[in-house]
Amino acid sequence: MSLESEELSVLDFIGGDERSQPFLQDEFDAQRYSNTVIECQEVAQALEHIASSVALLDRDLNQQVVSHHEDLLTQATGIEKLEGVLQMVQTRIESLQAGVQRIRVKITEPHSKIMSRTTQLARLQTVCELLRRLIRVLYLRKRLRVQLQGGLREVTKAAQSLSELDYLSQGVDLSGIEVLDSDWAWVSEARNKVITQAETMLSDGLESQNTSSVSTALQVFHHLSILQRNVQTRMQATLDRLQCDIETTLDSNALMAAASFDSPARSSGGRTSLPSVGSSAAWRASLWTRLDKVLDMVYNSCHQVFQLYKMLSRKRDSVTHVCFIEELQKGGQGQIMEDFWLRATQLLQRQLSSASSGEHKQSVHPVMHFVHGRMSNIAGEHSC
Repeated sequence: MSLESEELSVLDFIGGDERSQPFLQDEFDAQRYSNTVIECQEVAQALEHIASSVALLDRDLNQQVVSHHEDLLTQATGIEKLEGVLQMVQTRIESLQAGVQRIRVKITEPHSKIMSRTTQLARLQTVCELLRRLIRVLYLRKRLRVQLQGGLREVTKAAQSLSELDYLSQGVDLSGIEVLDSDWAWVSEARNKVITQAETMLSDGLESQNTSSVSTALQVFHHLSILQRNVQTRMQATLDRLQCDIETTLDSNALMAAASFDSPARSSGGRTSLPSVGSSAAWRASLWTRLDKVLDMVYNSCHQVFQLYKMLSRKRDSVTHVCFIEELQKGGQGQIMEDFWLRATQLLQRQLSSASSGEHKQSVHPVMHFVHGRMSNIAGEHSC
């Protein structure tokens, strides 16, 4: 019988033996097996069976060792070599860990110092930047007080100082600094004062056609970043004033009253009869007189707006060299002359239509033709 057949026979013998089955189970419990044998009173038989099984396994194991002697020696030698390699790897790993630990000790302290110094440097830079802003703000406030005392002559410089103060207060919290908190309200009042002065200069400059005053006012608005808003406000104020003047001058009741005053009243039974508006020469004369006055108002208003437009086209930003009118165009307000002209003509046409009704419309047709010619002349004089 060969070795393999003997091995199979041993395994078959143990596996086929019912008394050996408990030993082949993965959940074999020696104590439970002993209790079972004792309860069955088969202690002697169990011991004999175990002894014979052990002898059989021992004999089979001995045969396996004898038949595989060379292979077992080879594997044992390989295991010894593997243990040596593993020992060498373990030694190198420990050496590497020791080196890493030494490096960690060497760099931990410098790294901590670098992080600490970096944090200190960042804080110092923040403090230095805040101090630079603080010094500049204090200087600008002192200079602004002197500039405000100079009145209109220093209003442009005062606007520059206010603009720089606004820039310095952006992106940083300056609240809580005692030397600054007490003056912020004063700076706000100074800003309002400068704006009021500039608005007055612009209004007076347009009225008197003083280009220097208009230029100074626009420069102040530009420095304070309110150019677009103030130009729009000025345009609206001019239109509102023109509308009020047109409505007052061409009021139908005022025309009838003027015609009644200029035309002699005819008595009939103690009554005073008013002249017919459509055919009264006095009414037409009053209309032409008032219309001439209205056209003069339109001309003056257009001239003011045109002077404003020319100054906006000439003035440039000192840094970017961009015309003021181009800044207005970015906000959709670059066509101020065209917009004003369109709205002025609409006001005049609407008021003339309101002043005439029914039979009076025929008398107003020559007037409308005359107005159209005069308005065309005004537009030609103030074309951009």
